[in-house]
Amino acid sequence: MKVKHQPPLVFLTSNNTREISDALKRRCLHLYIPFPEIDVEQRIIAVRVPDIAPDLRQQLVRFVHELRELDLKKVPSISETIDWAHTLLLLHASRLDPALVKDTLNVILKFQEDIEQVSGEVARLADKAMRG
Repeated sequence: MKVKHQPPLVFLTSNNTREISDALKRRCLHLYIPFPEIDVEQRIIAVRVPDIAPDLRQQLVRFVHELRELDLKKVPSISETIDWAHTLLLLHASRLDPALVKDTLNVILKFQEDIEQVSGEVARLADKAMRG
């Protein structure tokens, strides 16, 4: 009996943070998938971190969306939003307090220069996220 082998199906992701060579691009189907809208990301967080309070979930997703509008070296991905939700849950947070945000920025921002850039904006961004 002869076995027919199928080539593997491979997915590469980059979030446009790494350069993909032209040779690789020519051999692939390239799709750009933007970050989800706020309501979709809130549903993702609700599924992945079901114990987080709805008000806190809304605040943290709005805060992350505000960060994505800034000129950062690496904006937070959905996985960082999920990690931050888990962190805030473990810290028994009930709302986005600016001091708490400053203390946990390293969960959502991976570069020190981004943390330093955002630190001065935390109170404004947290207030905006809490007001919705």
